[in-house]
Amino acid sequence: MRTLMLIATLALCANVASSELSSSDAFEQLKTLAGEWQADLPGFGKLTNSVRLVSNGKAVEETIGTPADNEVSIYTRDNNRILLTHFCALTPDGHQVRLETAPINGTLDSLTFVFRDVTNLHSHAAPHMRRVIMKITDHDHFTEKWTKTENGKDTVFDLNFVRR
Repeated sequence: MRTLMLIATLALCANVASSELSSSDAFEQLKTLAGEWQADLPGFGKLTNSVRLVSNGKAVEETIGTPADNEVSIYTRDNNRILLTHFCALTPDGHQVRLETAPINGTLDSLTFVFRDVTNLHSHAAPHMRRVIMKITDHDHFTEKWTKTENGKDTVFDLNFVRR
């Protein structure tokens, strides 16, 4: 009986380590984005994007916008998922949207973050982000597709970043 319990415990630990390693692989891909980026957003002009590692490499901080108007997102591991906390500037008081990936196994061509919850949003009709799709093309290019919801209507922002 003890042997079966030991085998079951070892199998459980192996599965946990495997899922942690897998999400870590995807998170390691995010870390490669550290640096300065630029993208054109039709109707708004050029956006800058500064990506840096924070908290001793345990989080990735992304600041998108212009020098006068920007927003910050923080990416962290959450077991076998990646959590995105977006500090949004779309509402007067500001709000924080949390989005997450599905469980990750290995490296991916793209990461899809979907709405998990939100704080400081006074109405779900107010503008807020509901989805983000990120794709790393190569060392000098990546894309983000942000979906904003406002009054039940979605607007998609395609951002094609080039390393500066």
